[in-house]
Amino acid sequence: MLRTLYKYELKKLFLSKVNLLAMAGSVVVLVFLAVSSFSEDRAGAREAARELDGRTIDGQLFEEMEPGLQSVNGMTVLQVAEGYERFAPILTMMMPVTGDEFDPARFRETGFYELRRQKIEQRMEKEGITEEERAYWADLEAEVPKPFVYHDFSGPANLLKSFQALGFFILLLSAIGLSGVYARETADNMNQLLLCSRYGKRELYLIKFAAGITWILTAAVLEILALVVPIGFIFGMKGAGEMLQLVKPLSMLPCSIGQIIAVCALIFLLAAVLFAAVTMLLSVTTQNALAVTCGLLGYLIVDLFASVPDRFRLLQAVWNLRPNAILMNTGFVNYRLIRLAGRLFQNYQAAPAAYMIIAIAAMLAGRWRYRSLQVE
Repeated sequence: MLRTLYKYELKKLFLSKVNLLAMAGSVVVLVFLAVSSFSEDRAGAREAARELDGRTIDGQLFEEMEPGLQSVNGMTVLQVAEGYERFAPILTMMMPVTGDEFDPARFRETGFYELRRQKIEQRMEKEGITEEERAYWADLEAEVPKPFVYHDFSGPANLLKSFQALGFFILLLSAIGLSGVYARETADNMNQLLLCSRYGKRELYLIKFAAGITWILTAAVLEILALVVPIGFIFGMKGAGEMLQLVKPLSMLPCSIGQIIAVCALIFLLAAVLFAAVTMLLSVTTQNALAVTCGLLGYLIVDLFASVPDRFRLLQAVWNLRPNAILMNTGFVNYRLIRLAGRLFQNYQAAPAAYMIIAIAAMLAGRWRYRSLQVE
């Protein structure tokens, strides 16, 4: 009987026209975003860049690239002539270190790796990193091989970049698809009847919750596939084992691009569970699907535009744990650490545990609220 109820709740979610349109729409948009990252001229540039495969990123490579550099509207670009465009991936990797206004004289004098060290030091000073945190990062930085060696990584790099959008899509799907899981019963005047039924007071709440989690995880997997399939087909996944610093040169993590993609995928799936649990808690609490949807859209706007100043260290650390902050890759160049049980953790390490704790708390709170709705 309980399995039948679970299948029935799944059927309501998966066959809802609104849910089908929302899920299909998100998949189509993500596929479009993945395909739009490809163009014929970039295909030629990638072909030329293969000549650099295996080259060490050092002064000699810069000397070859320097004649092709020019400043356009305050930004350093490469001349599209004499084959200099093949150095575009190298310049793109250097820009976070050198800034938009590339100073060749300073680069020659100081060197890429010293400039990188200085840039990291500047960011640490700005973020108020403690000596203990500096020691933690110094141990990790010692494991990062230098000098960097360039290899083609366009496919994994595009996939990692595409994860930036996933958090917003899954939040929108949660707001649209799960806001009425419990509220719809009240709108249809069925809540008291269900609560008086055999499984209505305990089991039905958990069945609805499980169905909601199943639906959102299915949507999350489809969204990941909507990026992986077209990007893999267009660019391939060669380079997934290359060092993260080729994509995020200011990162001090001794990880490969593929490892960070796996971390992002895990955090995204856990974020889907978190958003679903919070949405269903709001649904059972407010008993108003429209209010839940509007509330989550309001949070989305805050998430997009709000920031916490560096001087509010604890508040900023908590704010940086939100899914979209990590999926937008800020988590991998954020040097502030979180202390728990006497140990230091990076935000992407602490986030999964925080998401699960909040999701479980939301489920328990929602269950208590659901049982309290019955009229004696």
